Amino acid sequence: MQKLTIKNLGPIVDCTVEIRDFMVFTGPQASGKSTIAKSIFFFNNLKNILYTNYFKLVTVNKVLKTESLEDSFTRILQKAFRQSFGLESVIKSSGMVAFEYDNSSRIEIVFEPVTEGISIKALFDDTIKRQLKTLEQMFDTDARNDAEKIKKFINEEIFASDMNVIYIPAGRSLLTMLSSQINYIYAVLDEQQKNSIDYCTQCYLEEVFRIKEFFDSSLDRLMRRVVDEADYQIKQSEAEAAIQLIRNILHGEYRNINGEERLYYSEEQYVKMNYASSGQQEAVWITNILLYHMLGRYNTCFIIEEPESHLFPETQKQMIELISLIKNGRNRAIITTHSPYILGSVNNLLYANFIAGDVDGQRLSKIVNDKIWLEFENMSAYYITDGKLKDIRDDEIENINHDVIDGVSEIINEDFESMVSLKFECKGDA
Repeated sequence: MQKLTIKNLGPIVDCTVEIRDFMVFTGPQASGKSTIAKSIFFFNNLKNILYTNYFKLVTVNKVLKTESLEDSFTRILQKAFRQSFGLESVIKSSGMVAFEYDNSSRIEIVFEPVTEGISIKALFDDTIKRQLKTLEQMFDTDARNDAEKIKKFINEEIFASDMNVIYIPAGRSLLTMLSSQINYIYAVLDEQQKNSIDYCTQCYLEEVFRIKEFFDSSLDRLMRRVVDEADYQIKQSEAEAAIQLIRNILHGEYRNINGEERLYYSEEQYVKMNYASSGQQEAVWITNILLYHMLGRYNTCFIIEEPESHLFPETQKQMIELISLIKNGRNRAIITTHSPYILGSVNNLLYANFIAGDVDGQRLSKIVNDKIWLEFENMSAYYITDGKLKDIRDDEIENINHDVIDGVSEIINEDFESMVSLKFECKGDA
């Protein structure tokens, strides 16, 4: 099992967390939810960073005889780490971030403030050092022309995972609203300007650019296009359930028609995406990315910040159902949230699974589709406060602790009751 450890990065003082198939992080603003989510993304995305740069690094180093692949990878890793976290603003003292992969190999990043800024060191364990040396030697063999062989080695031997990782940041509506301009804006940015955008947002933008053209027709037609492929058979019933949830969430369907992004309410009626509601703009690229990878061939880890943004409570419930539907079986979902409706919706899916053996299964499935039930043993939920994580699961009823969900409501109710009491006291004094 993967494991993340953080000490003194941003708001996080000290935490260790095992990575499970479904994870929820909640807590006040600026408590560290994004720090943890970005850390999980960063370490799971290192395989893509290494693969993307491998041929260039080895070719240049062979010609110039400058540095080893390990040293080159370290340099690129340090740059990506700086760009991911904006270190000058989040590091106040020495600390570290470490990640242990499924094969128990480990990467640790140690940082400390220095006179010139922030010093970063990347430490690889002996297993990863050996594999990087082997990877460097593979360039001298026939493997130099075999991209798939290189990718397989990086995924399986070094990082012990072929799972894609996708980060979906908060503040998506602005990027959607500027959809017709964002391609041009991003294309004309020089390298320094691109580096001023945090790394996770860069990766998100590139993912959106990459898959836009896929959505060139109705969702039903896209599903049939994939289902009909002979080399991959998706469960059509699950795809149909996902499409229905997407229609409910968006109150329509997204399509990219000749480069113009639209939200169709019917075959004849649509609105340009940048004129859609803020909730639709926030939700559309969550739903697009989830569906695209559901219809794909590869396992994916989705890291989603604030899936509830600008959505009505019922729609928040549908968003969690969509995430759970697409997670089940082969994918992973990690979400950060401020919403009690999100937490309550997760609890319903956990409780359905909890009571499944004690009730009529068919009747239960009519209340909560059995394709979206969540298994308690494969999920985790944390409340983040004072720089530390608190496990908020209730093992007895296999749910998220209701005190966390109801906490804010209780504060609001206490204030109301205090005001009512004050009114009666003042009335009595009069």
